[in-house]
Amino acid sequence: MTALINQGKASGNIVAVGEFGLDYARLHFAPKEIQQIGFRKQLDMAIETKLPLYLHNRDSGDDLYDILLEYRDRLVISQGGDDGNIRGIVHSFDESSDIANKLTSLGLHIGINGCSLKTSENLQVVSQIPLDKLILETDCPWCDIRPTHAGFEHLQTTFPTKKEKQYSRELAKEFCVKNRTEPCHVAQVAEVIAGVKGLDVAEVVAASNRNIFHVFGDLEKIK
Repeated sequence: MTALINQGKASGNIVAVGEFGLDYARLHFAPKEIQQIGFRKQLDMAIETKLPLYLHNRDSGDDLYDILLEYRDRLVISQGGDDGNIRGIVHSFDESSDIANKLTSLGLHIGINGCSLKTSENLQVVSQIPLDKLILETDCPWCDIRPTHAGFEHLQTTFPTKKEKQYSRELAKEFCVKNRTEPCHVAQVAEVIAGVKGLDVAEVVAASNRNIFHVFGDLEKIK
């Protein structure tokens, strides 16, 4: 795996290691102890490849933080940093402000998509995350923003949609599939964040773009 990553890194096609992390909502697949062993092994691989992290976190924020704190110095050194900040994104964040603060204290950025914007509590958390730590995501084809979600009231953009059970290239020329997220829906994520923070959408988009380049560096050679 390390050799494959390094090959992709050399060609410019791989810019991070992930998605990996902890998921305590699915302990029937793997107990906490086994997940933590695997997570440490994957962090060792990330250190060897010197790449940023793309992290999964579901109901596991405290343990994720504790393990990352344990690895912090090694990760920062491997990534070429000297400021104590780990380069990486905690994807599809839906935990508390306390967990967000812990993770950003390590230098990590917080990925926000439709699954991060379902409840009023989610929106309160997002409102408190600094703009220079936010990354816009969609998690295609999952995590659409639905009328029952708290974030829906902030939407400005809609897309023509059909109730098809499956995606097809022909359909996609004119329509989205109901409840299927596409890259275009990142605009809606930006609109909700702007709404809860009282900012212009353009300001949110510009900040996310800056943050992406801060995490991943020069992406110009990626085709």
